[in-house]
Amino acid sequence: MRRFFRKRLPAFLLTMIMVMTMVPAVSAKSSADIEYKVDAGEVVNFDISKFTDYYDENRDDNLSYLRFTSASGLDSCGQLYAYDYSRDEVTLDEDDLGSAYFYVSRSDMSRGDYRLNGMNFLAGKRSNGEMVDLTFQMRGDNGGKLTGILRIVIGKTSGSSKGDITYTVKPGEEVVFSDEDFSNAYDKAGGSGTMKYVAFEKPSSDYSDAGTIYSRYGKRNATSFTRSELDDYKFYYGDSDYGDYDLDELSFVADKSFSGSIEITFKAYGGKNNKTSDSVTGTLKITSSKSGSSKGDITYTVKAGEEVAFDDDDFEKIYENSSCTGSFKYVEFSRPDSAFNDAGTLYSRYGKRNETAFTRSSLSSNKFYYGDSDYGDYDLDELSFVADRTFSGSITLSFTLYGGKNSKCDQSTTGTLVITTGTSAVTSRYVGNIRYNTTPNTALQINANDIARLFRKYTSGGSLQYLTLTSVPATGSLYYNYYNASKYGATRTQLTASMAGSMIFSYSPASASEYDLSELTYIPSGSNYCTALTFTGYSSSGTAVSATILISVTASPVSEVYSVTTKGTSVNFPANSVYSAVASATGFGLSSIQLLELPASTAGVLYVGSYAADTTSAYSYGSDTDSMSQLRFIPNSGFTGSVSIPYVALSSSGTALGAGVVSIGVVDSVKKFTDISTSTWCYKYVTELAGANVISGYSNGTFQEKNTITYGAALKLIMLAAGYGEQAPTVKGSPFSGYLAKAKAAGLVSGNPKLNGPITRLQIAQIAAKALKLSTTGLPSKKPFTDTNDVYVQALNAAGIIEGYFSNGTSTYKPNNTLTRGQVSAIVWRMKNSVQ
Repeated sequence: MRRFFRKRLPAFLLTMIMVMTMVPAVSAKSSADIEYKVDAGEVVNFDISKFTDYYDENRDDNLSYLRFTSASGLDSCGQLYAYDYSRDEVTLDEDDLGSAYFYVSRSDMSRGDYRLNGMNFLAGKRSNGEMVDLTFQMRGDNGGKLTGILRIVIGKTSGSSKGDITYTVKPGEEVVFSDEDFSNAYDKAGGSGTMKYVAFEKPSSDYSDAGTIYSRYGKRNATSFTRSELDDYKFYYGDSDYGDYDLDELSFVADKSFSGSIEITFKAYGGKNNKTSDSVTGTLKITSSKSGSSKGDITYTVKAGEEVAFDDDDFEKIYENSSCTGSFKYVEFSRPDSAFNDAGTLYSRYGKRNETAFTRSSLSSNKFYYGDSDYGDYDLDELSFVADRTFSGSITLSFTLYGGKNSKCDQSTTGTLVITTGTSAVTSRYVGNIRYNTTPNTALQINANDIARLFRKYTSGGSLQYLTLTSVPATGSLYYNYYNASKYGATRTQLTASMAGSMIFSYSPASASEYDLSELTYIPSGSNYCTALTFTGYSSSGTAVSATILISVTASPVSEVYSVTTKGTSVNFPANSVYSAVASATGFGLSSIQLLELPASTAGVLYVGSYAADTTSAYSYGSDTDSMSQLRFIPNSGFTGSVSIPYVALSSSGTALGAGVVSIGVVDSVKKFTDISTSTWCYKYVTELAGANVISGYSNGTFQEKNTITYGAALKLIMLAAGYGEQAPTVKGSPFSGYLAKAKAAGLVSGNPKLNGPITRLQIAQIAAKALKLSTTGLPSKKPFTDTNDVYVQALNAAGIIEGYFSNGTSTYKPNNTLTRGQVSAIVWRMKNSVQ
């Protein structure tokens, strides 16, 4: 049975998930909190609303995720499936469950997590009368906890000798057979072992007028089958040893005058141990969709990796244009062919509360209502399709529309929905795990350390060894060794999509023949757009992380929009300031924004109205329900620190004008200085550090950010940011002497520096790296700066806390330069936020 050969959970992902101890299985109790029943050999799809309803009935906050702490009978009774972060459907056994987290919202997921939506269970064919108990623990978005049991009761299979398959085709067009439909019919009818091949009986005379069955229609070696020929051949399932033609390459091409339907009886053969001793019979029914209006086709265009929303009025128009009477009530989709699995996923309420994903089987088992929920399971107007990143070409979904008079559904018409790739997506979605901003004619250097930090974040401390590019920017040009100043790899080379995937970029190149990750440079083309490059990074053990770098190119930089609030106080999203920042940078007014990242759950929640915001919706610049003005951030009661909310500004057509960021500082109290205003470049750093009592100003109320900072003052700030406490003076009249004494004892400082003298950039880096206990091993072999080889400078640079000066392919640190109070506030702010 081919279903059991689905994608298994990759071994490297298991290393990315927190290992948890399995709780011993509990004995079955008389009733479960959530229960499903399924026939042996059949699939049951989990309804996320059952989980959220159970949680809502017992707790006040919203369900965030759950994990299964024990599994009784799972491996012996069937197979559990779930969708991972990349939207791939994977299998999970009892051992996998111990380290798996299942989230309600995809926006809360990290790599290694799974979606609660779309989970399903395939019962074993001989498991009738068996029971699976999965004990779970739930967690809410405000700390709520709840436990329960999910029970799956497996009943008897229906034992039907029939396994009917129905395809719908328009006159003059083609419908492709799916070998899995025949395999499922074989299993459902009680066939033993694996299906091997199918033999058709000679069709009735109607076949000649209806159309023709082909193998490899329109391709090399295409073969047609007449009435008398069709029953002469075996059509194999997977293995050519069992037949003449591949069952999955069959299709039916309808005659242009085809109407009504034809039926062809088939017998499916299979068995155990490579024997074909078992067989079941079934009927293949091919129906013409001629009764549907010629205007009945709906076509949506979507870009690979993005989303297209359905419009229920499109379906209603088809019903109105048909010969049906009364009002349109609901839609049912036919089971899609196997191409649906590789094309993408159909969702209800994608990216929102109660999001539901539909598999091939679950799509055909639900009704989608038009306006009135009495006529179905899900709102037709809340459906959307999210294309896989590799999706190309098109897929077709056949549907039937039902309606009638006096609340009766006694009228129906059929049609097809085509989803195709193209450049005019109805809705564009942007992704940016790493984000850069640049302006026209300004080269952008990709920072290898940014990628390495992201890799550590997604793998809980793993070390990046190398990466491969999975795409290059669609706009502008990506170069390797653009300035021709590197001794690694090739000379200046423009990277194209066809060649980039075969190149390996090393984080720490060991020889001149290797390509250096730090030598990737992007050259913009035009202005006011966003483009992306995607990559997969690998560790030495094979652990992999796939992510996207988003590049924003605007006429001038998009200013950061900053707000500050006190602890526990909500703050409204500064919609007008965001609009002004984008307009100033691009010369155009934005229509809406799409958020790229949400605040960490430890910081608080960003709401739109009464619901948590997401990274899939477009929030308009206006006053409607889902507008930017309705966004507000509510910090957790005890949280202080900095929150960043990156966004993409969209035009009225849904394309990007550029990207920016809204930052919110949450402090104990807002302390102001007379010479520091919101327009001062270091306002954010000074305000948040002063609110945390890390820095202070002068007695006259000023901060004097341009003054050169003394060694003693810088030492104090670095130690406080790294978590050291206040230090009382050890020498009378020397306010920083206690910090020096503590720093010497901790090995941060040696010798006797002058506390009232200036401090250099090299000394700052050495003290800060030691105070943060940054590792000086595992750093890239290539030094980041040409004017210093100091390992502490390199470690602090790798941590993203200090930067250098870049010019024409060369970076310098200027280690002997002194620093101002404003410059040190930026370094100390980055230190403090790196240890939170």
